[in-house]
Amino acid sequence: MAKEVWDAYDREGNLLGFDLIRGEPVPDGIYHLVAEVLPVTCDGRVLLTRRHPDKSWGGCWEYTGGSVLKGETPLQGALRELREETGITVSSQNLHPVYMGTWKGAEGLCSSIYHCFVTFFDPSGQTIRLQKGETTAYELLPYEAFKRFLLEDRFVDVLRRRFLDYQEAFDRIIAEHFN
Repeated sequence: MAKEVWDAYDREGNLLGFDLIRGEPVPDGIYHLVAEVLPVTCDGRVLLTRRHPDKSWGGCWEYTGGSVLKGETPLQGALRELREETGITVSSQNLHPVYMGTWKGAEGLCSSIYHCFVTFFDPSGQTIRLQKGETTAYELLPYEAFKRFLLEDRFVDVLRRRFLDYQEAFDRIIAEHFN
């Protein structure tokens, strides 16, 4: 299996000109990009997936996300992760930025700059396909039910915390789309 390669960034998001390899030690103060996407159907349901049991937070629920690969922009990474993990394809114009924030990794863990988006899609025009080894099930929950569900222990904790930190922005983008 090929190693996953990332671009290295400083805390401000400036490209540093060298590569990081998933699973290898990362120098302190070096960051990589992560893209997350909250997929929402045209009738207001959020697409959630359950993590494969062999992954960290195995069996927990989440919305789509993952590391941005070398040479990708956060937008390109978000589109790729959405397609790989769910089979859903949207155009970059359908990605609505919610936030960009940094997370300082503990010793030995890579620090990350998160770029999060909301997208709206028509589920009748696409087939949801789960990525083998990544996801094992999916649910479509109305947005208000999703906000209650993510408070449960069955939801990935760090994703929950980021969502709650930016919930007003998520709420605003979704309300604007449906009004």
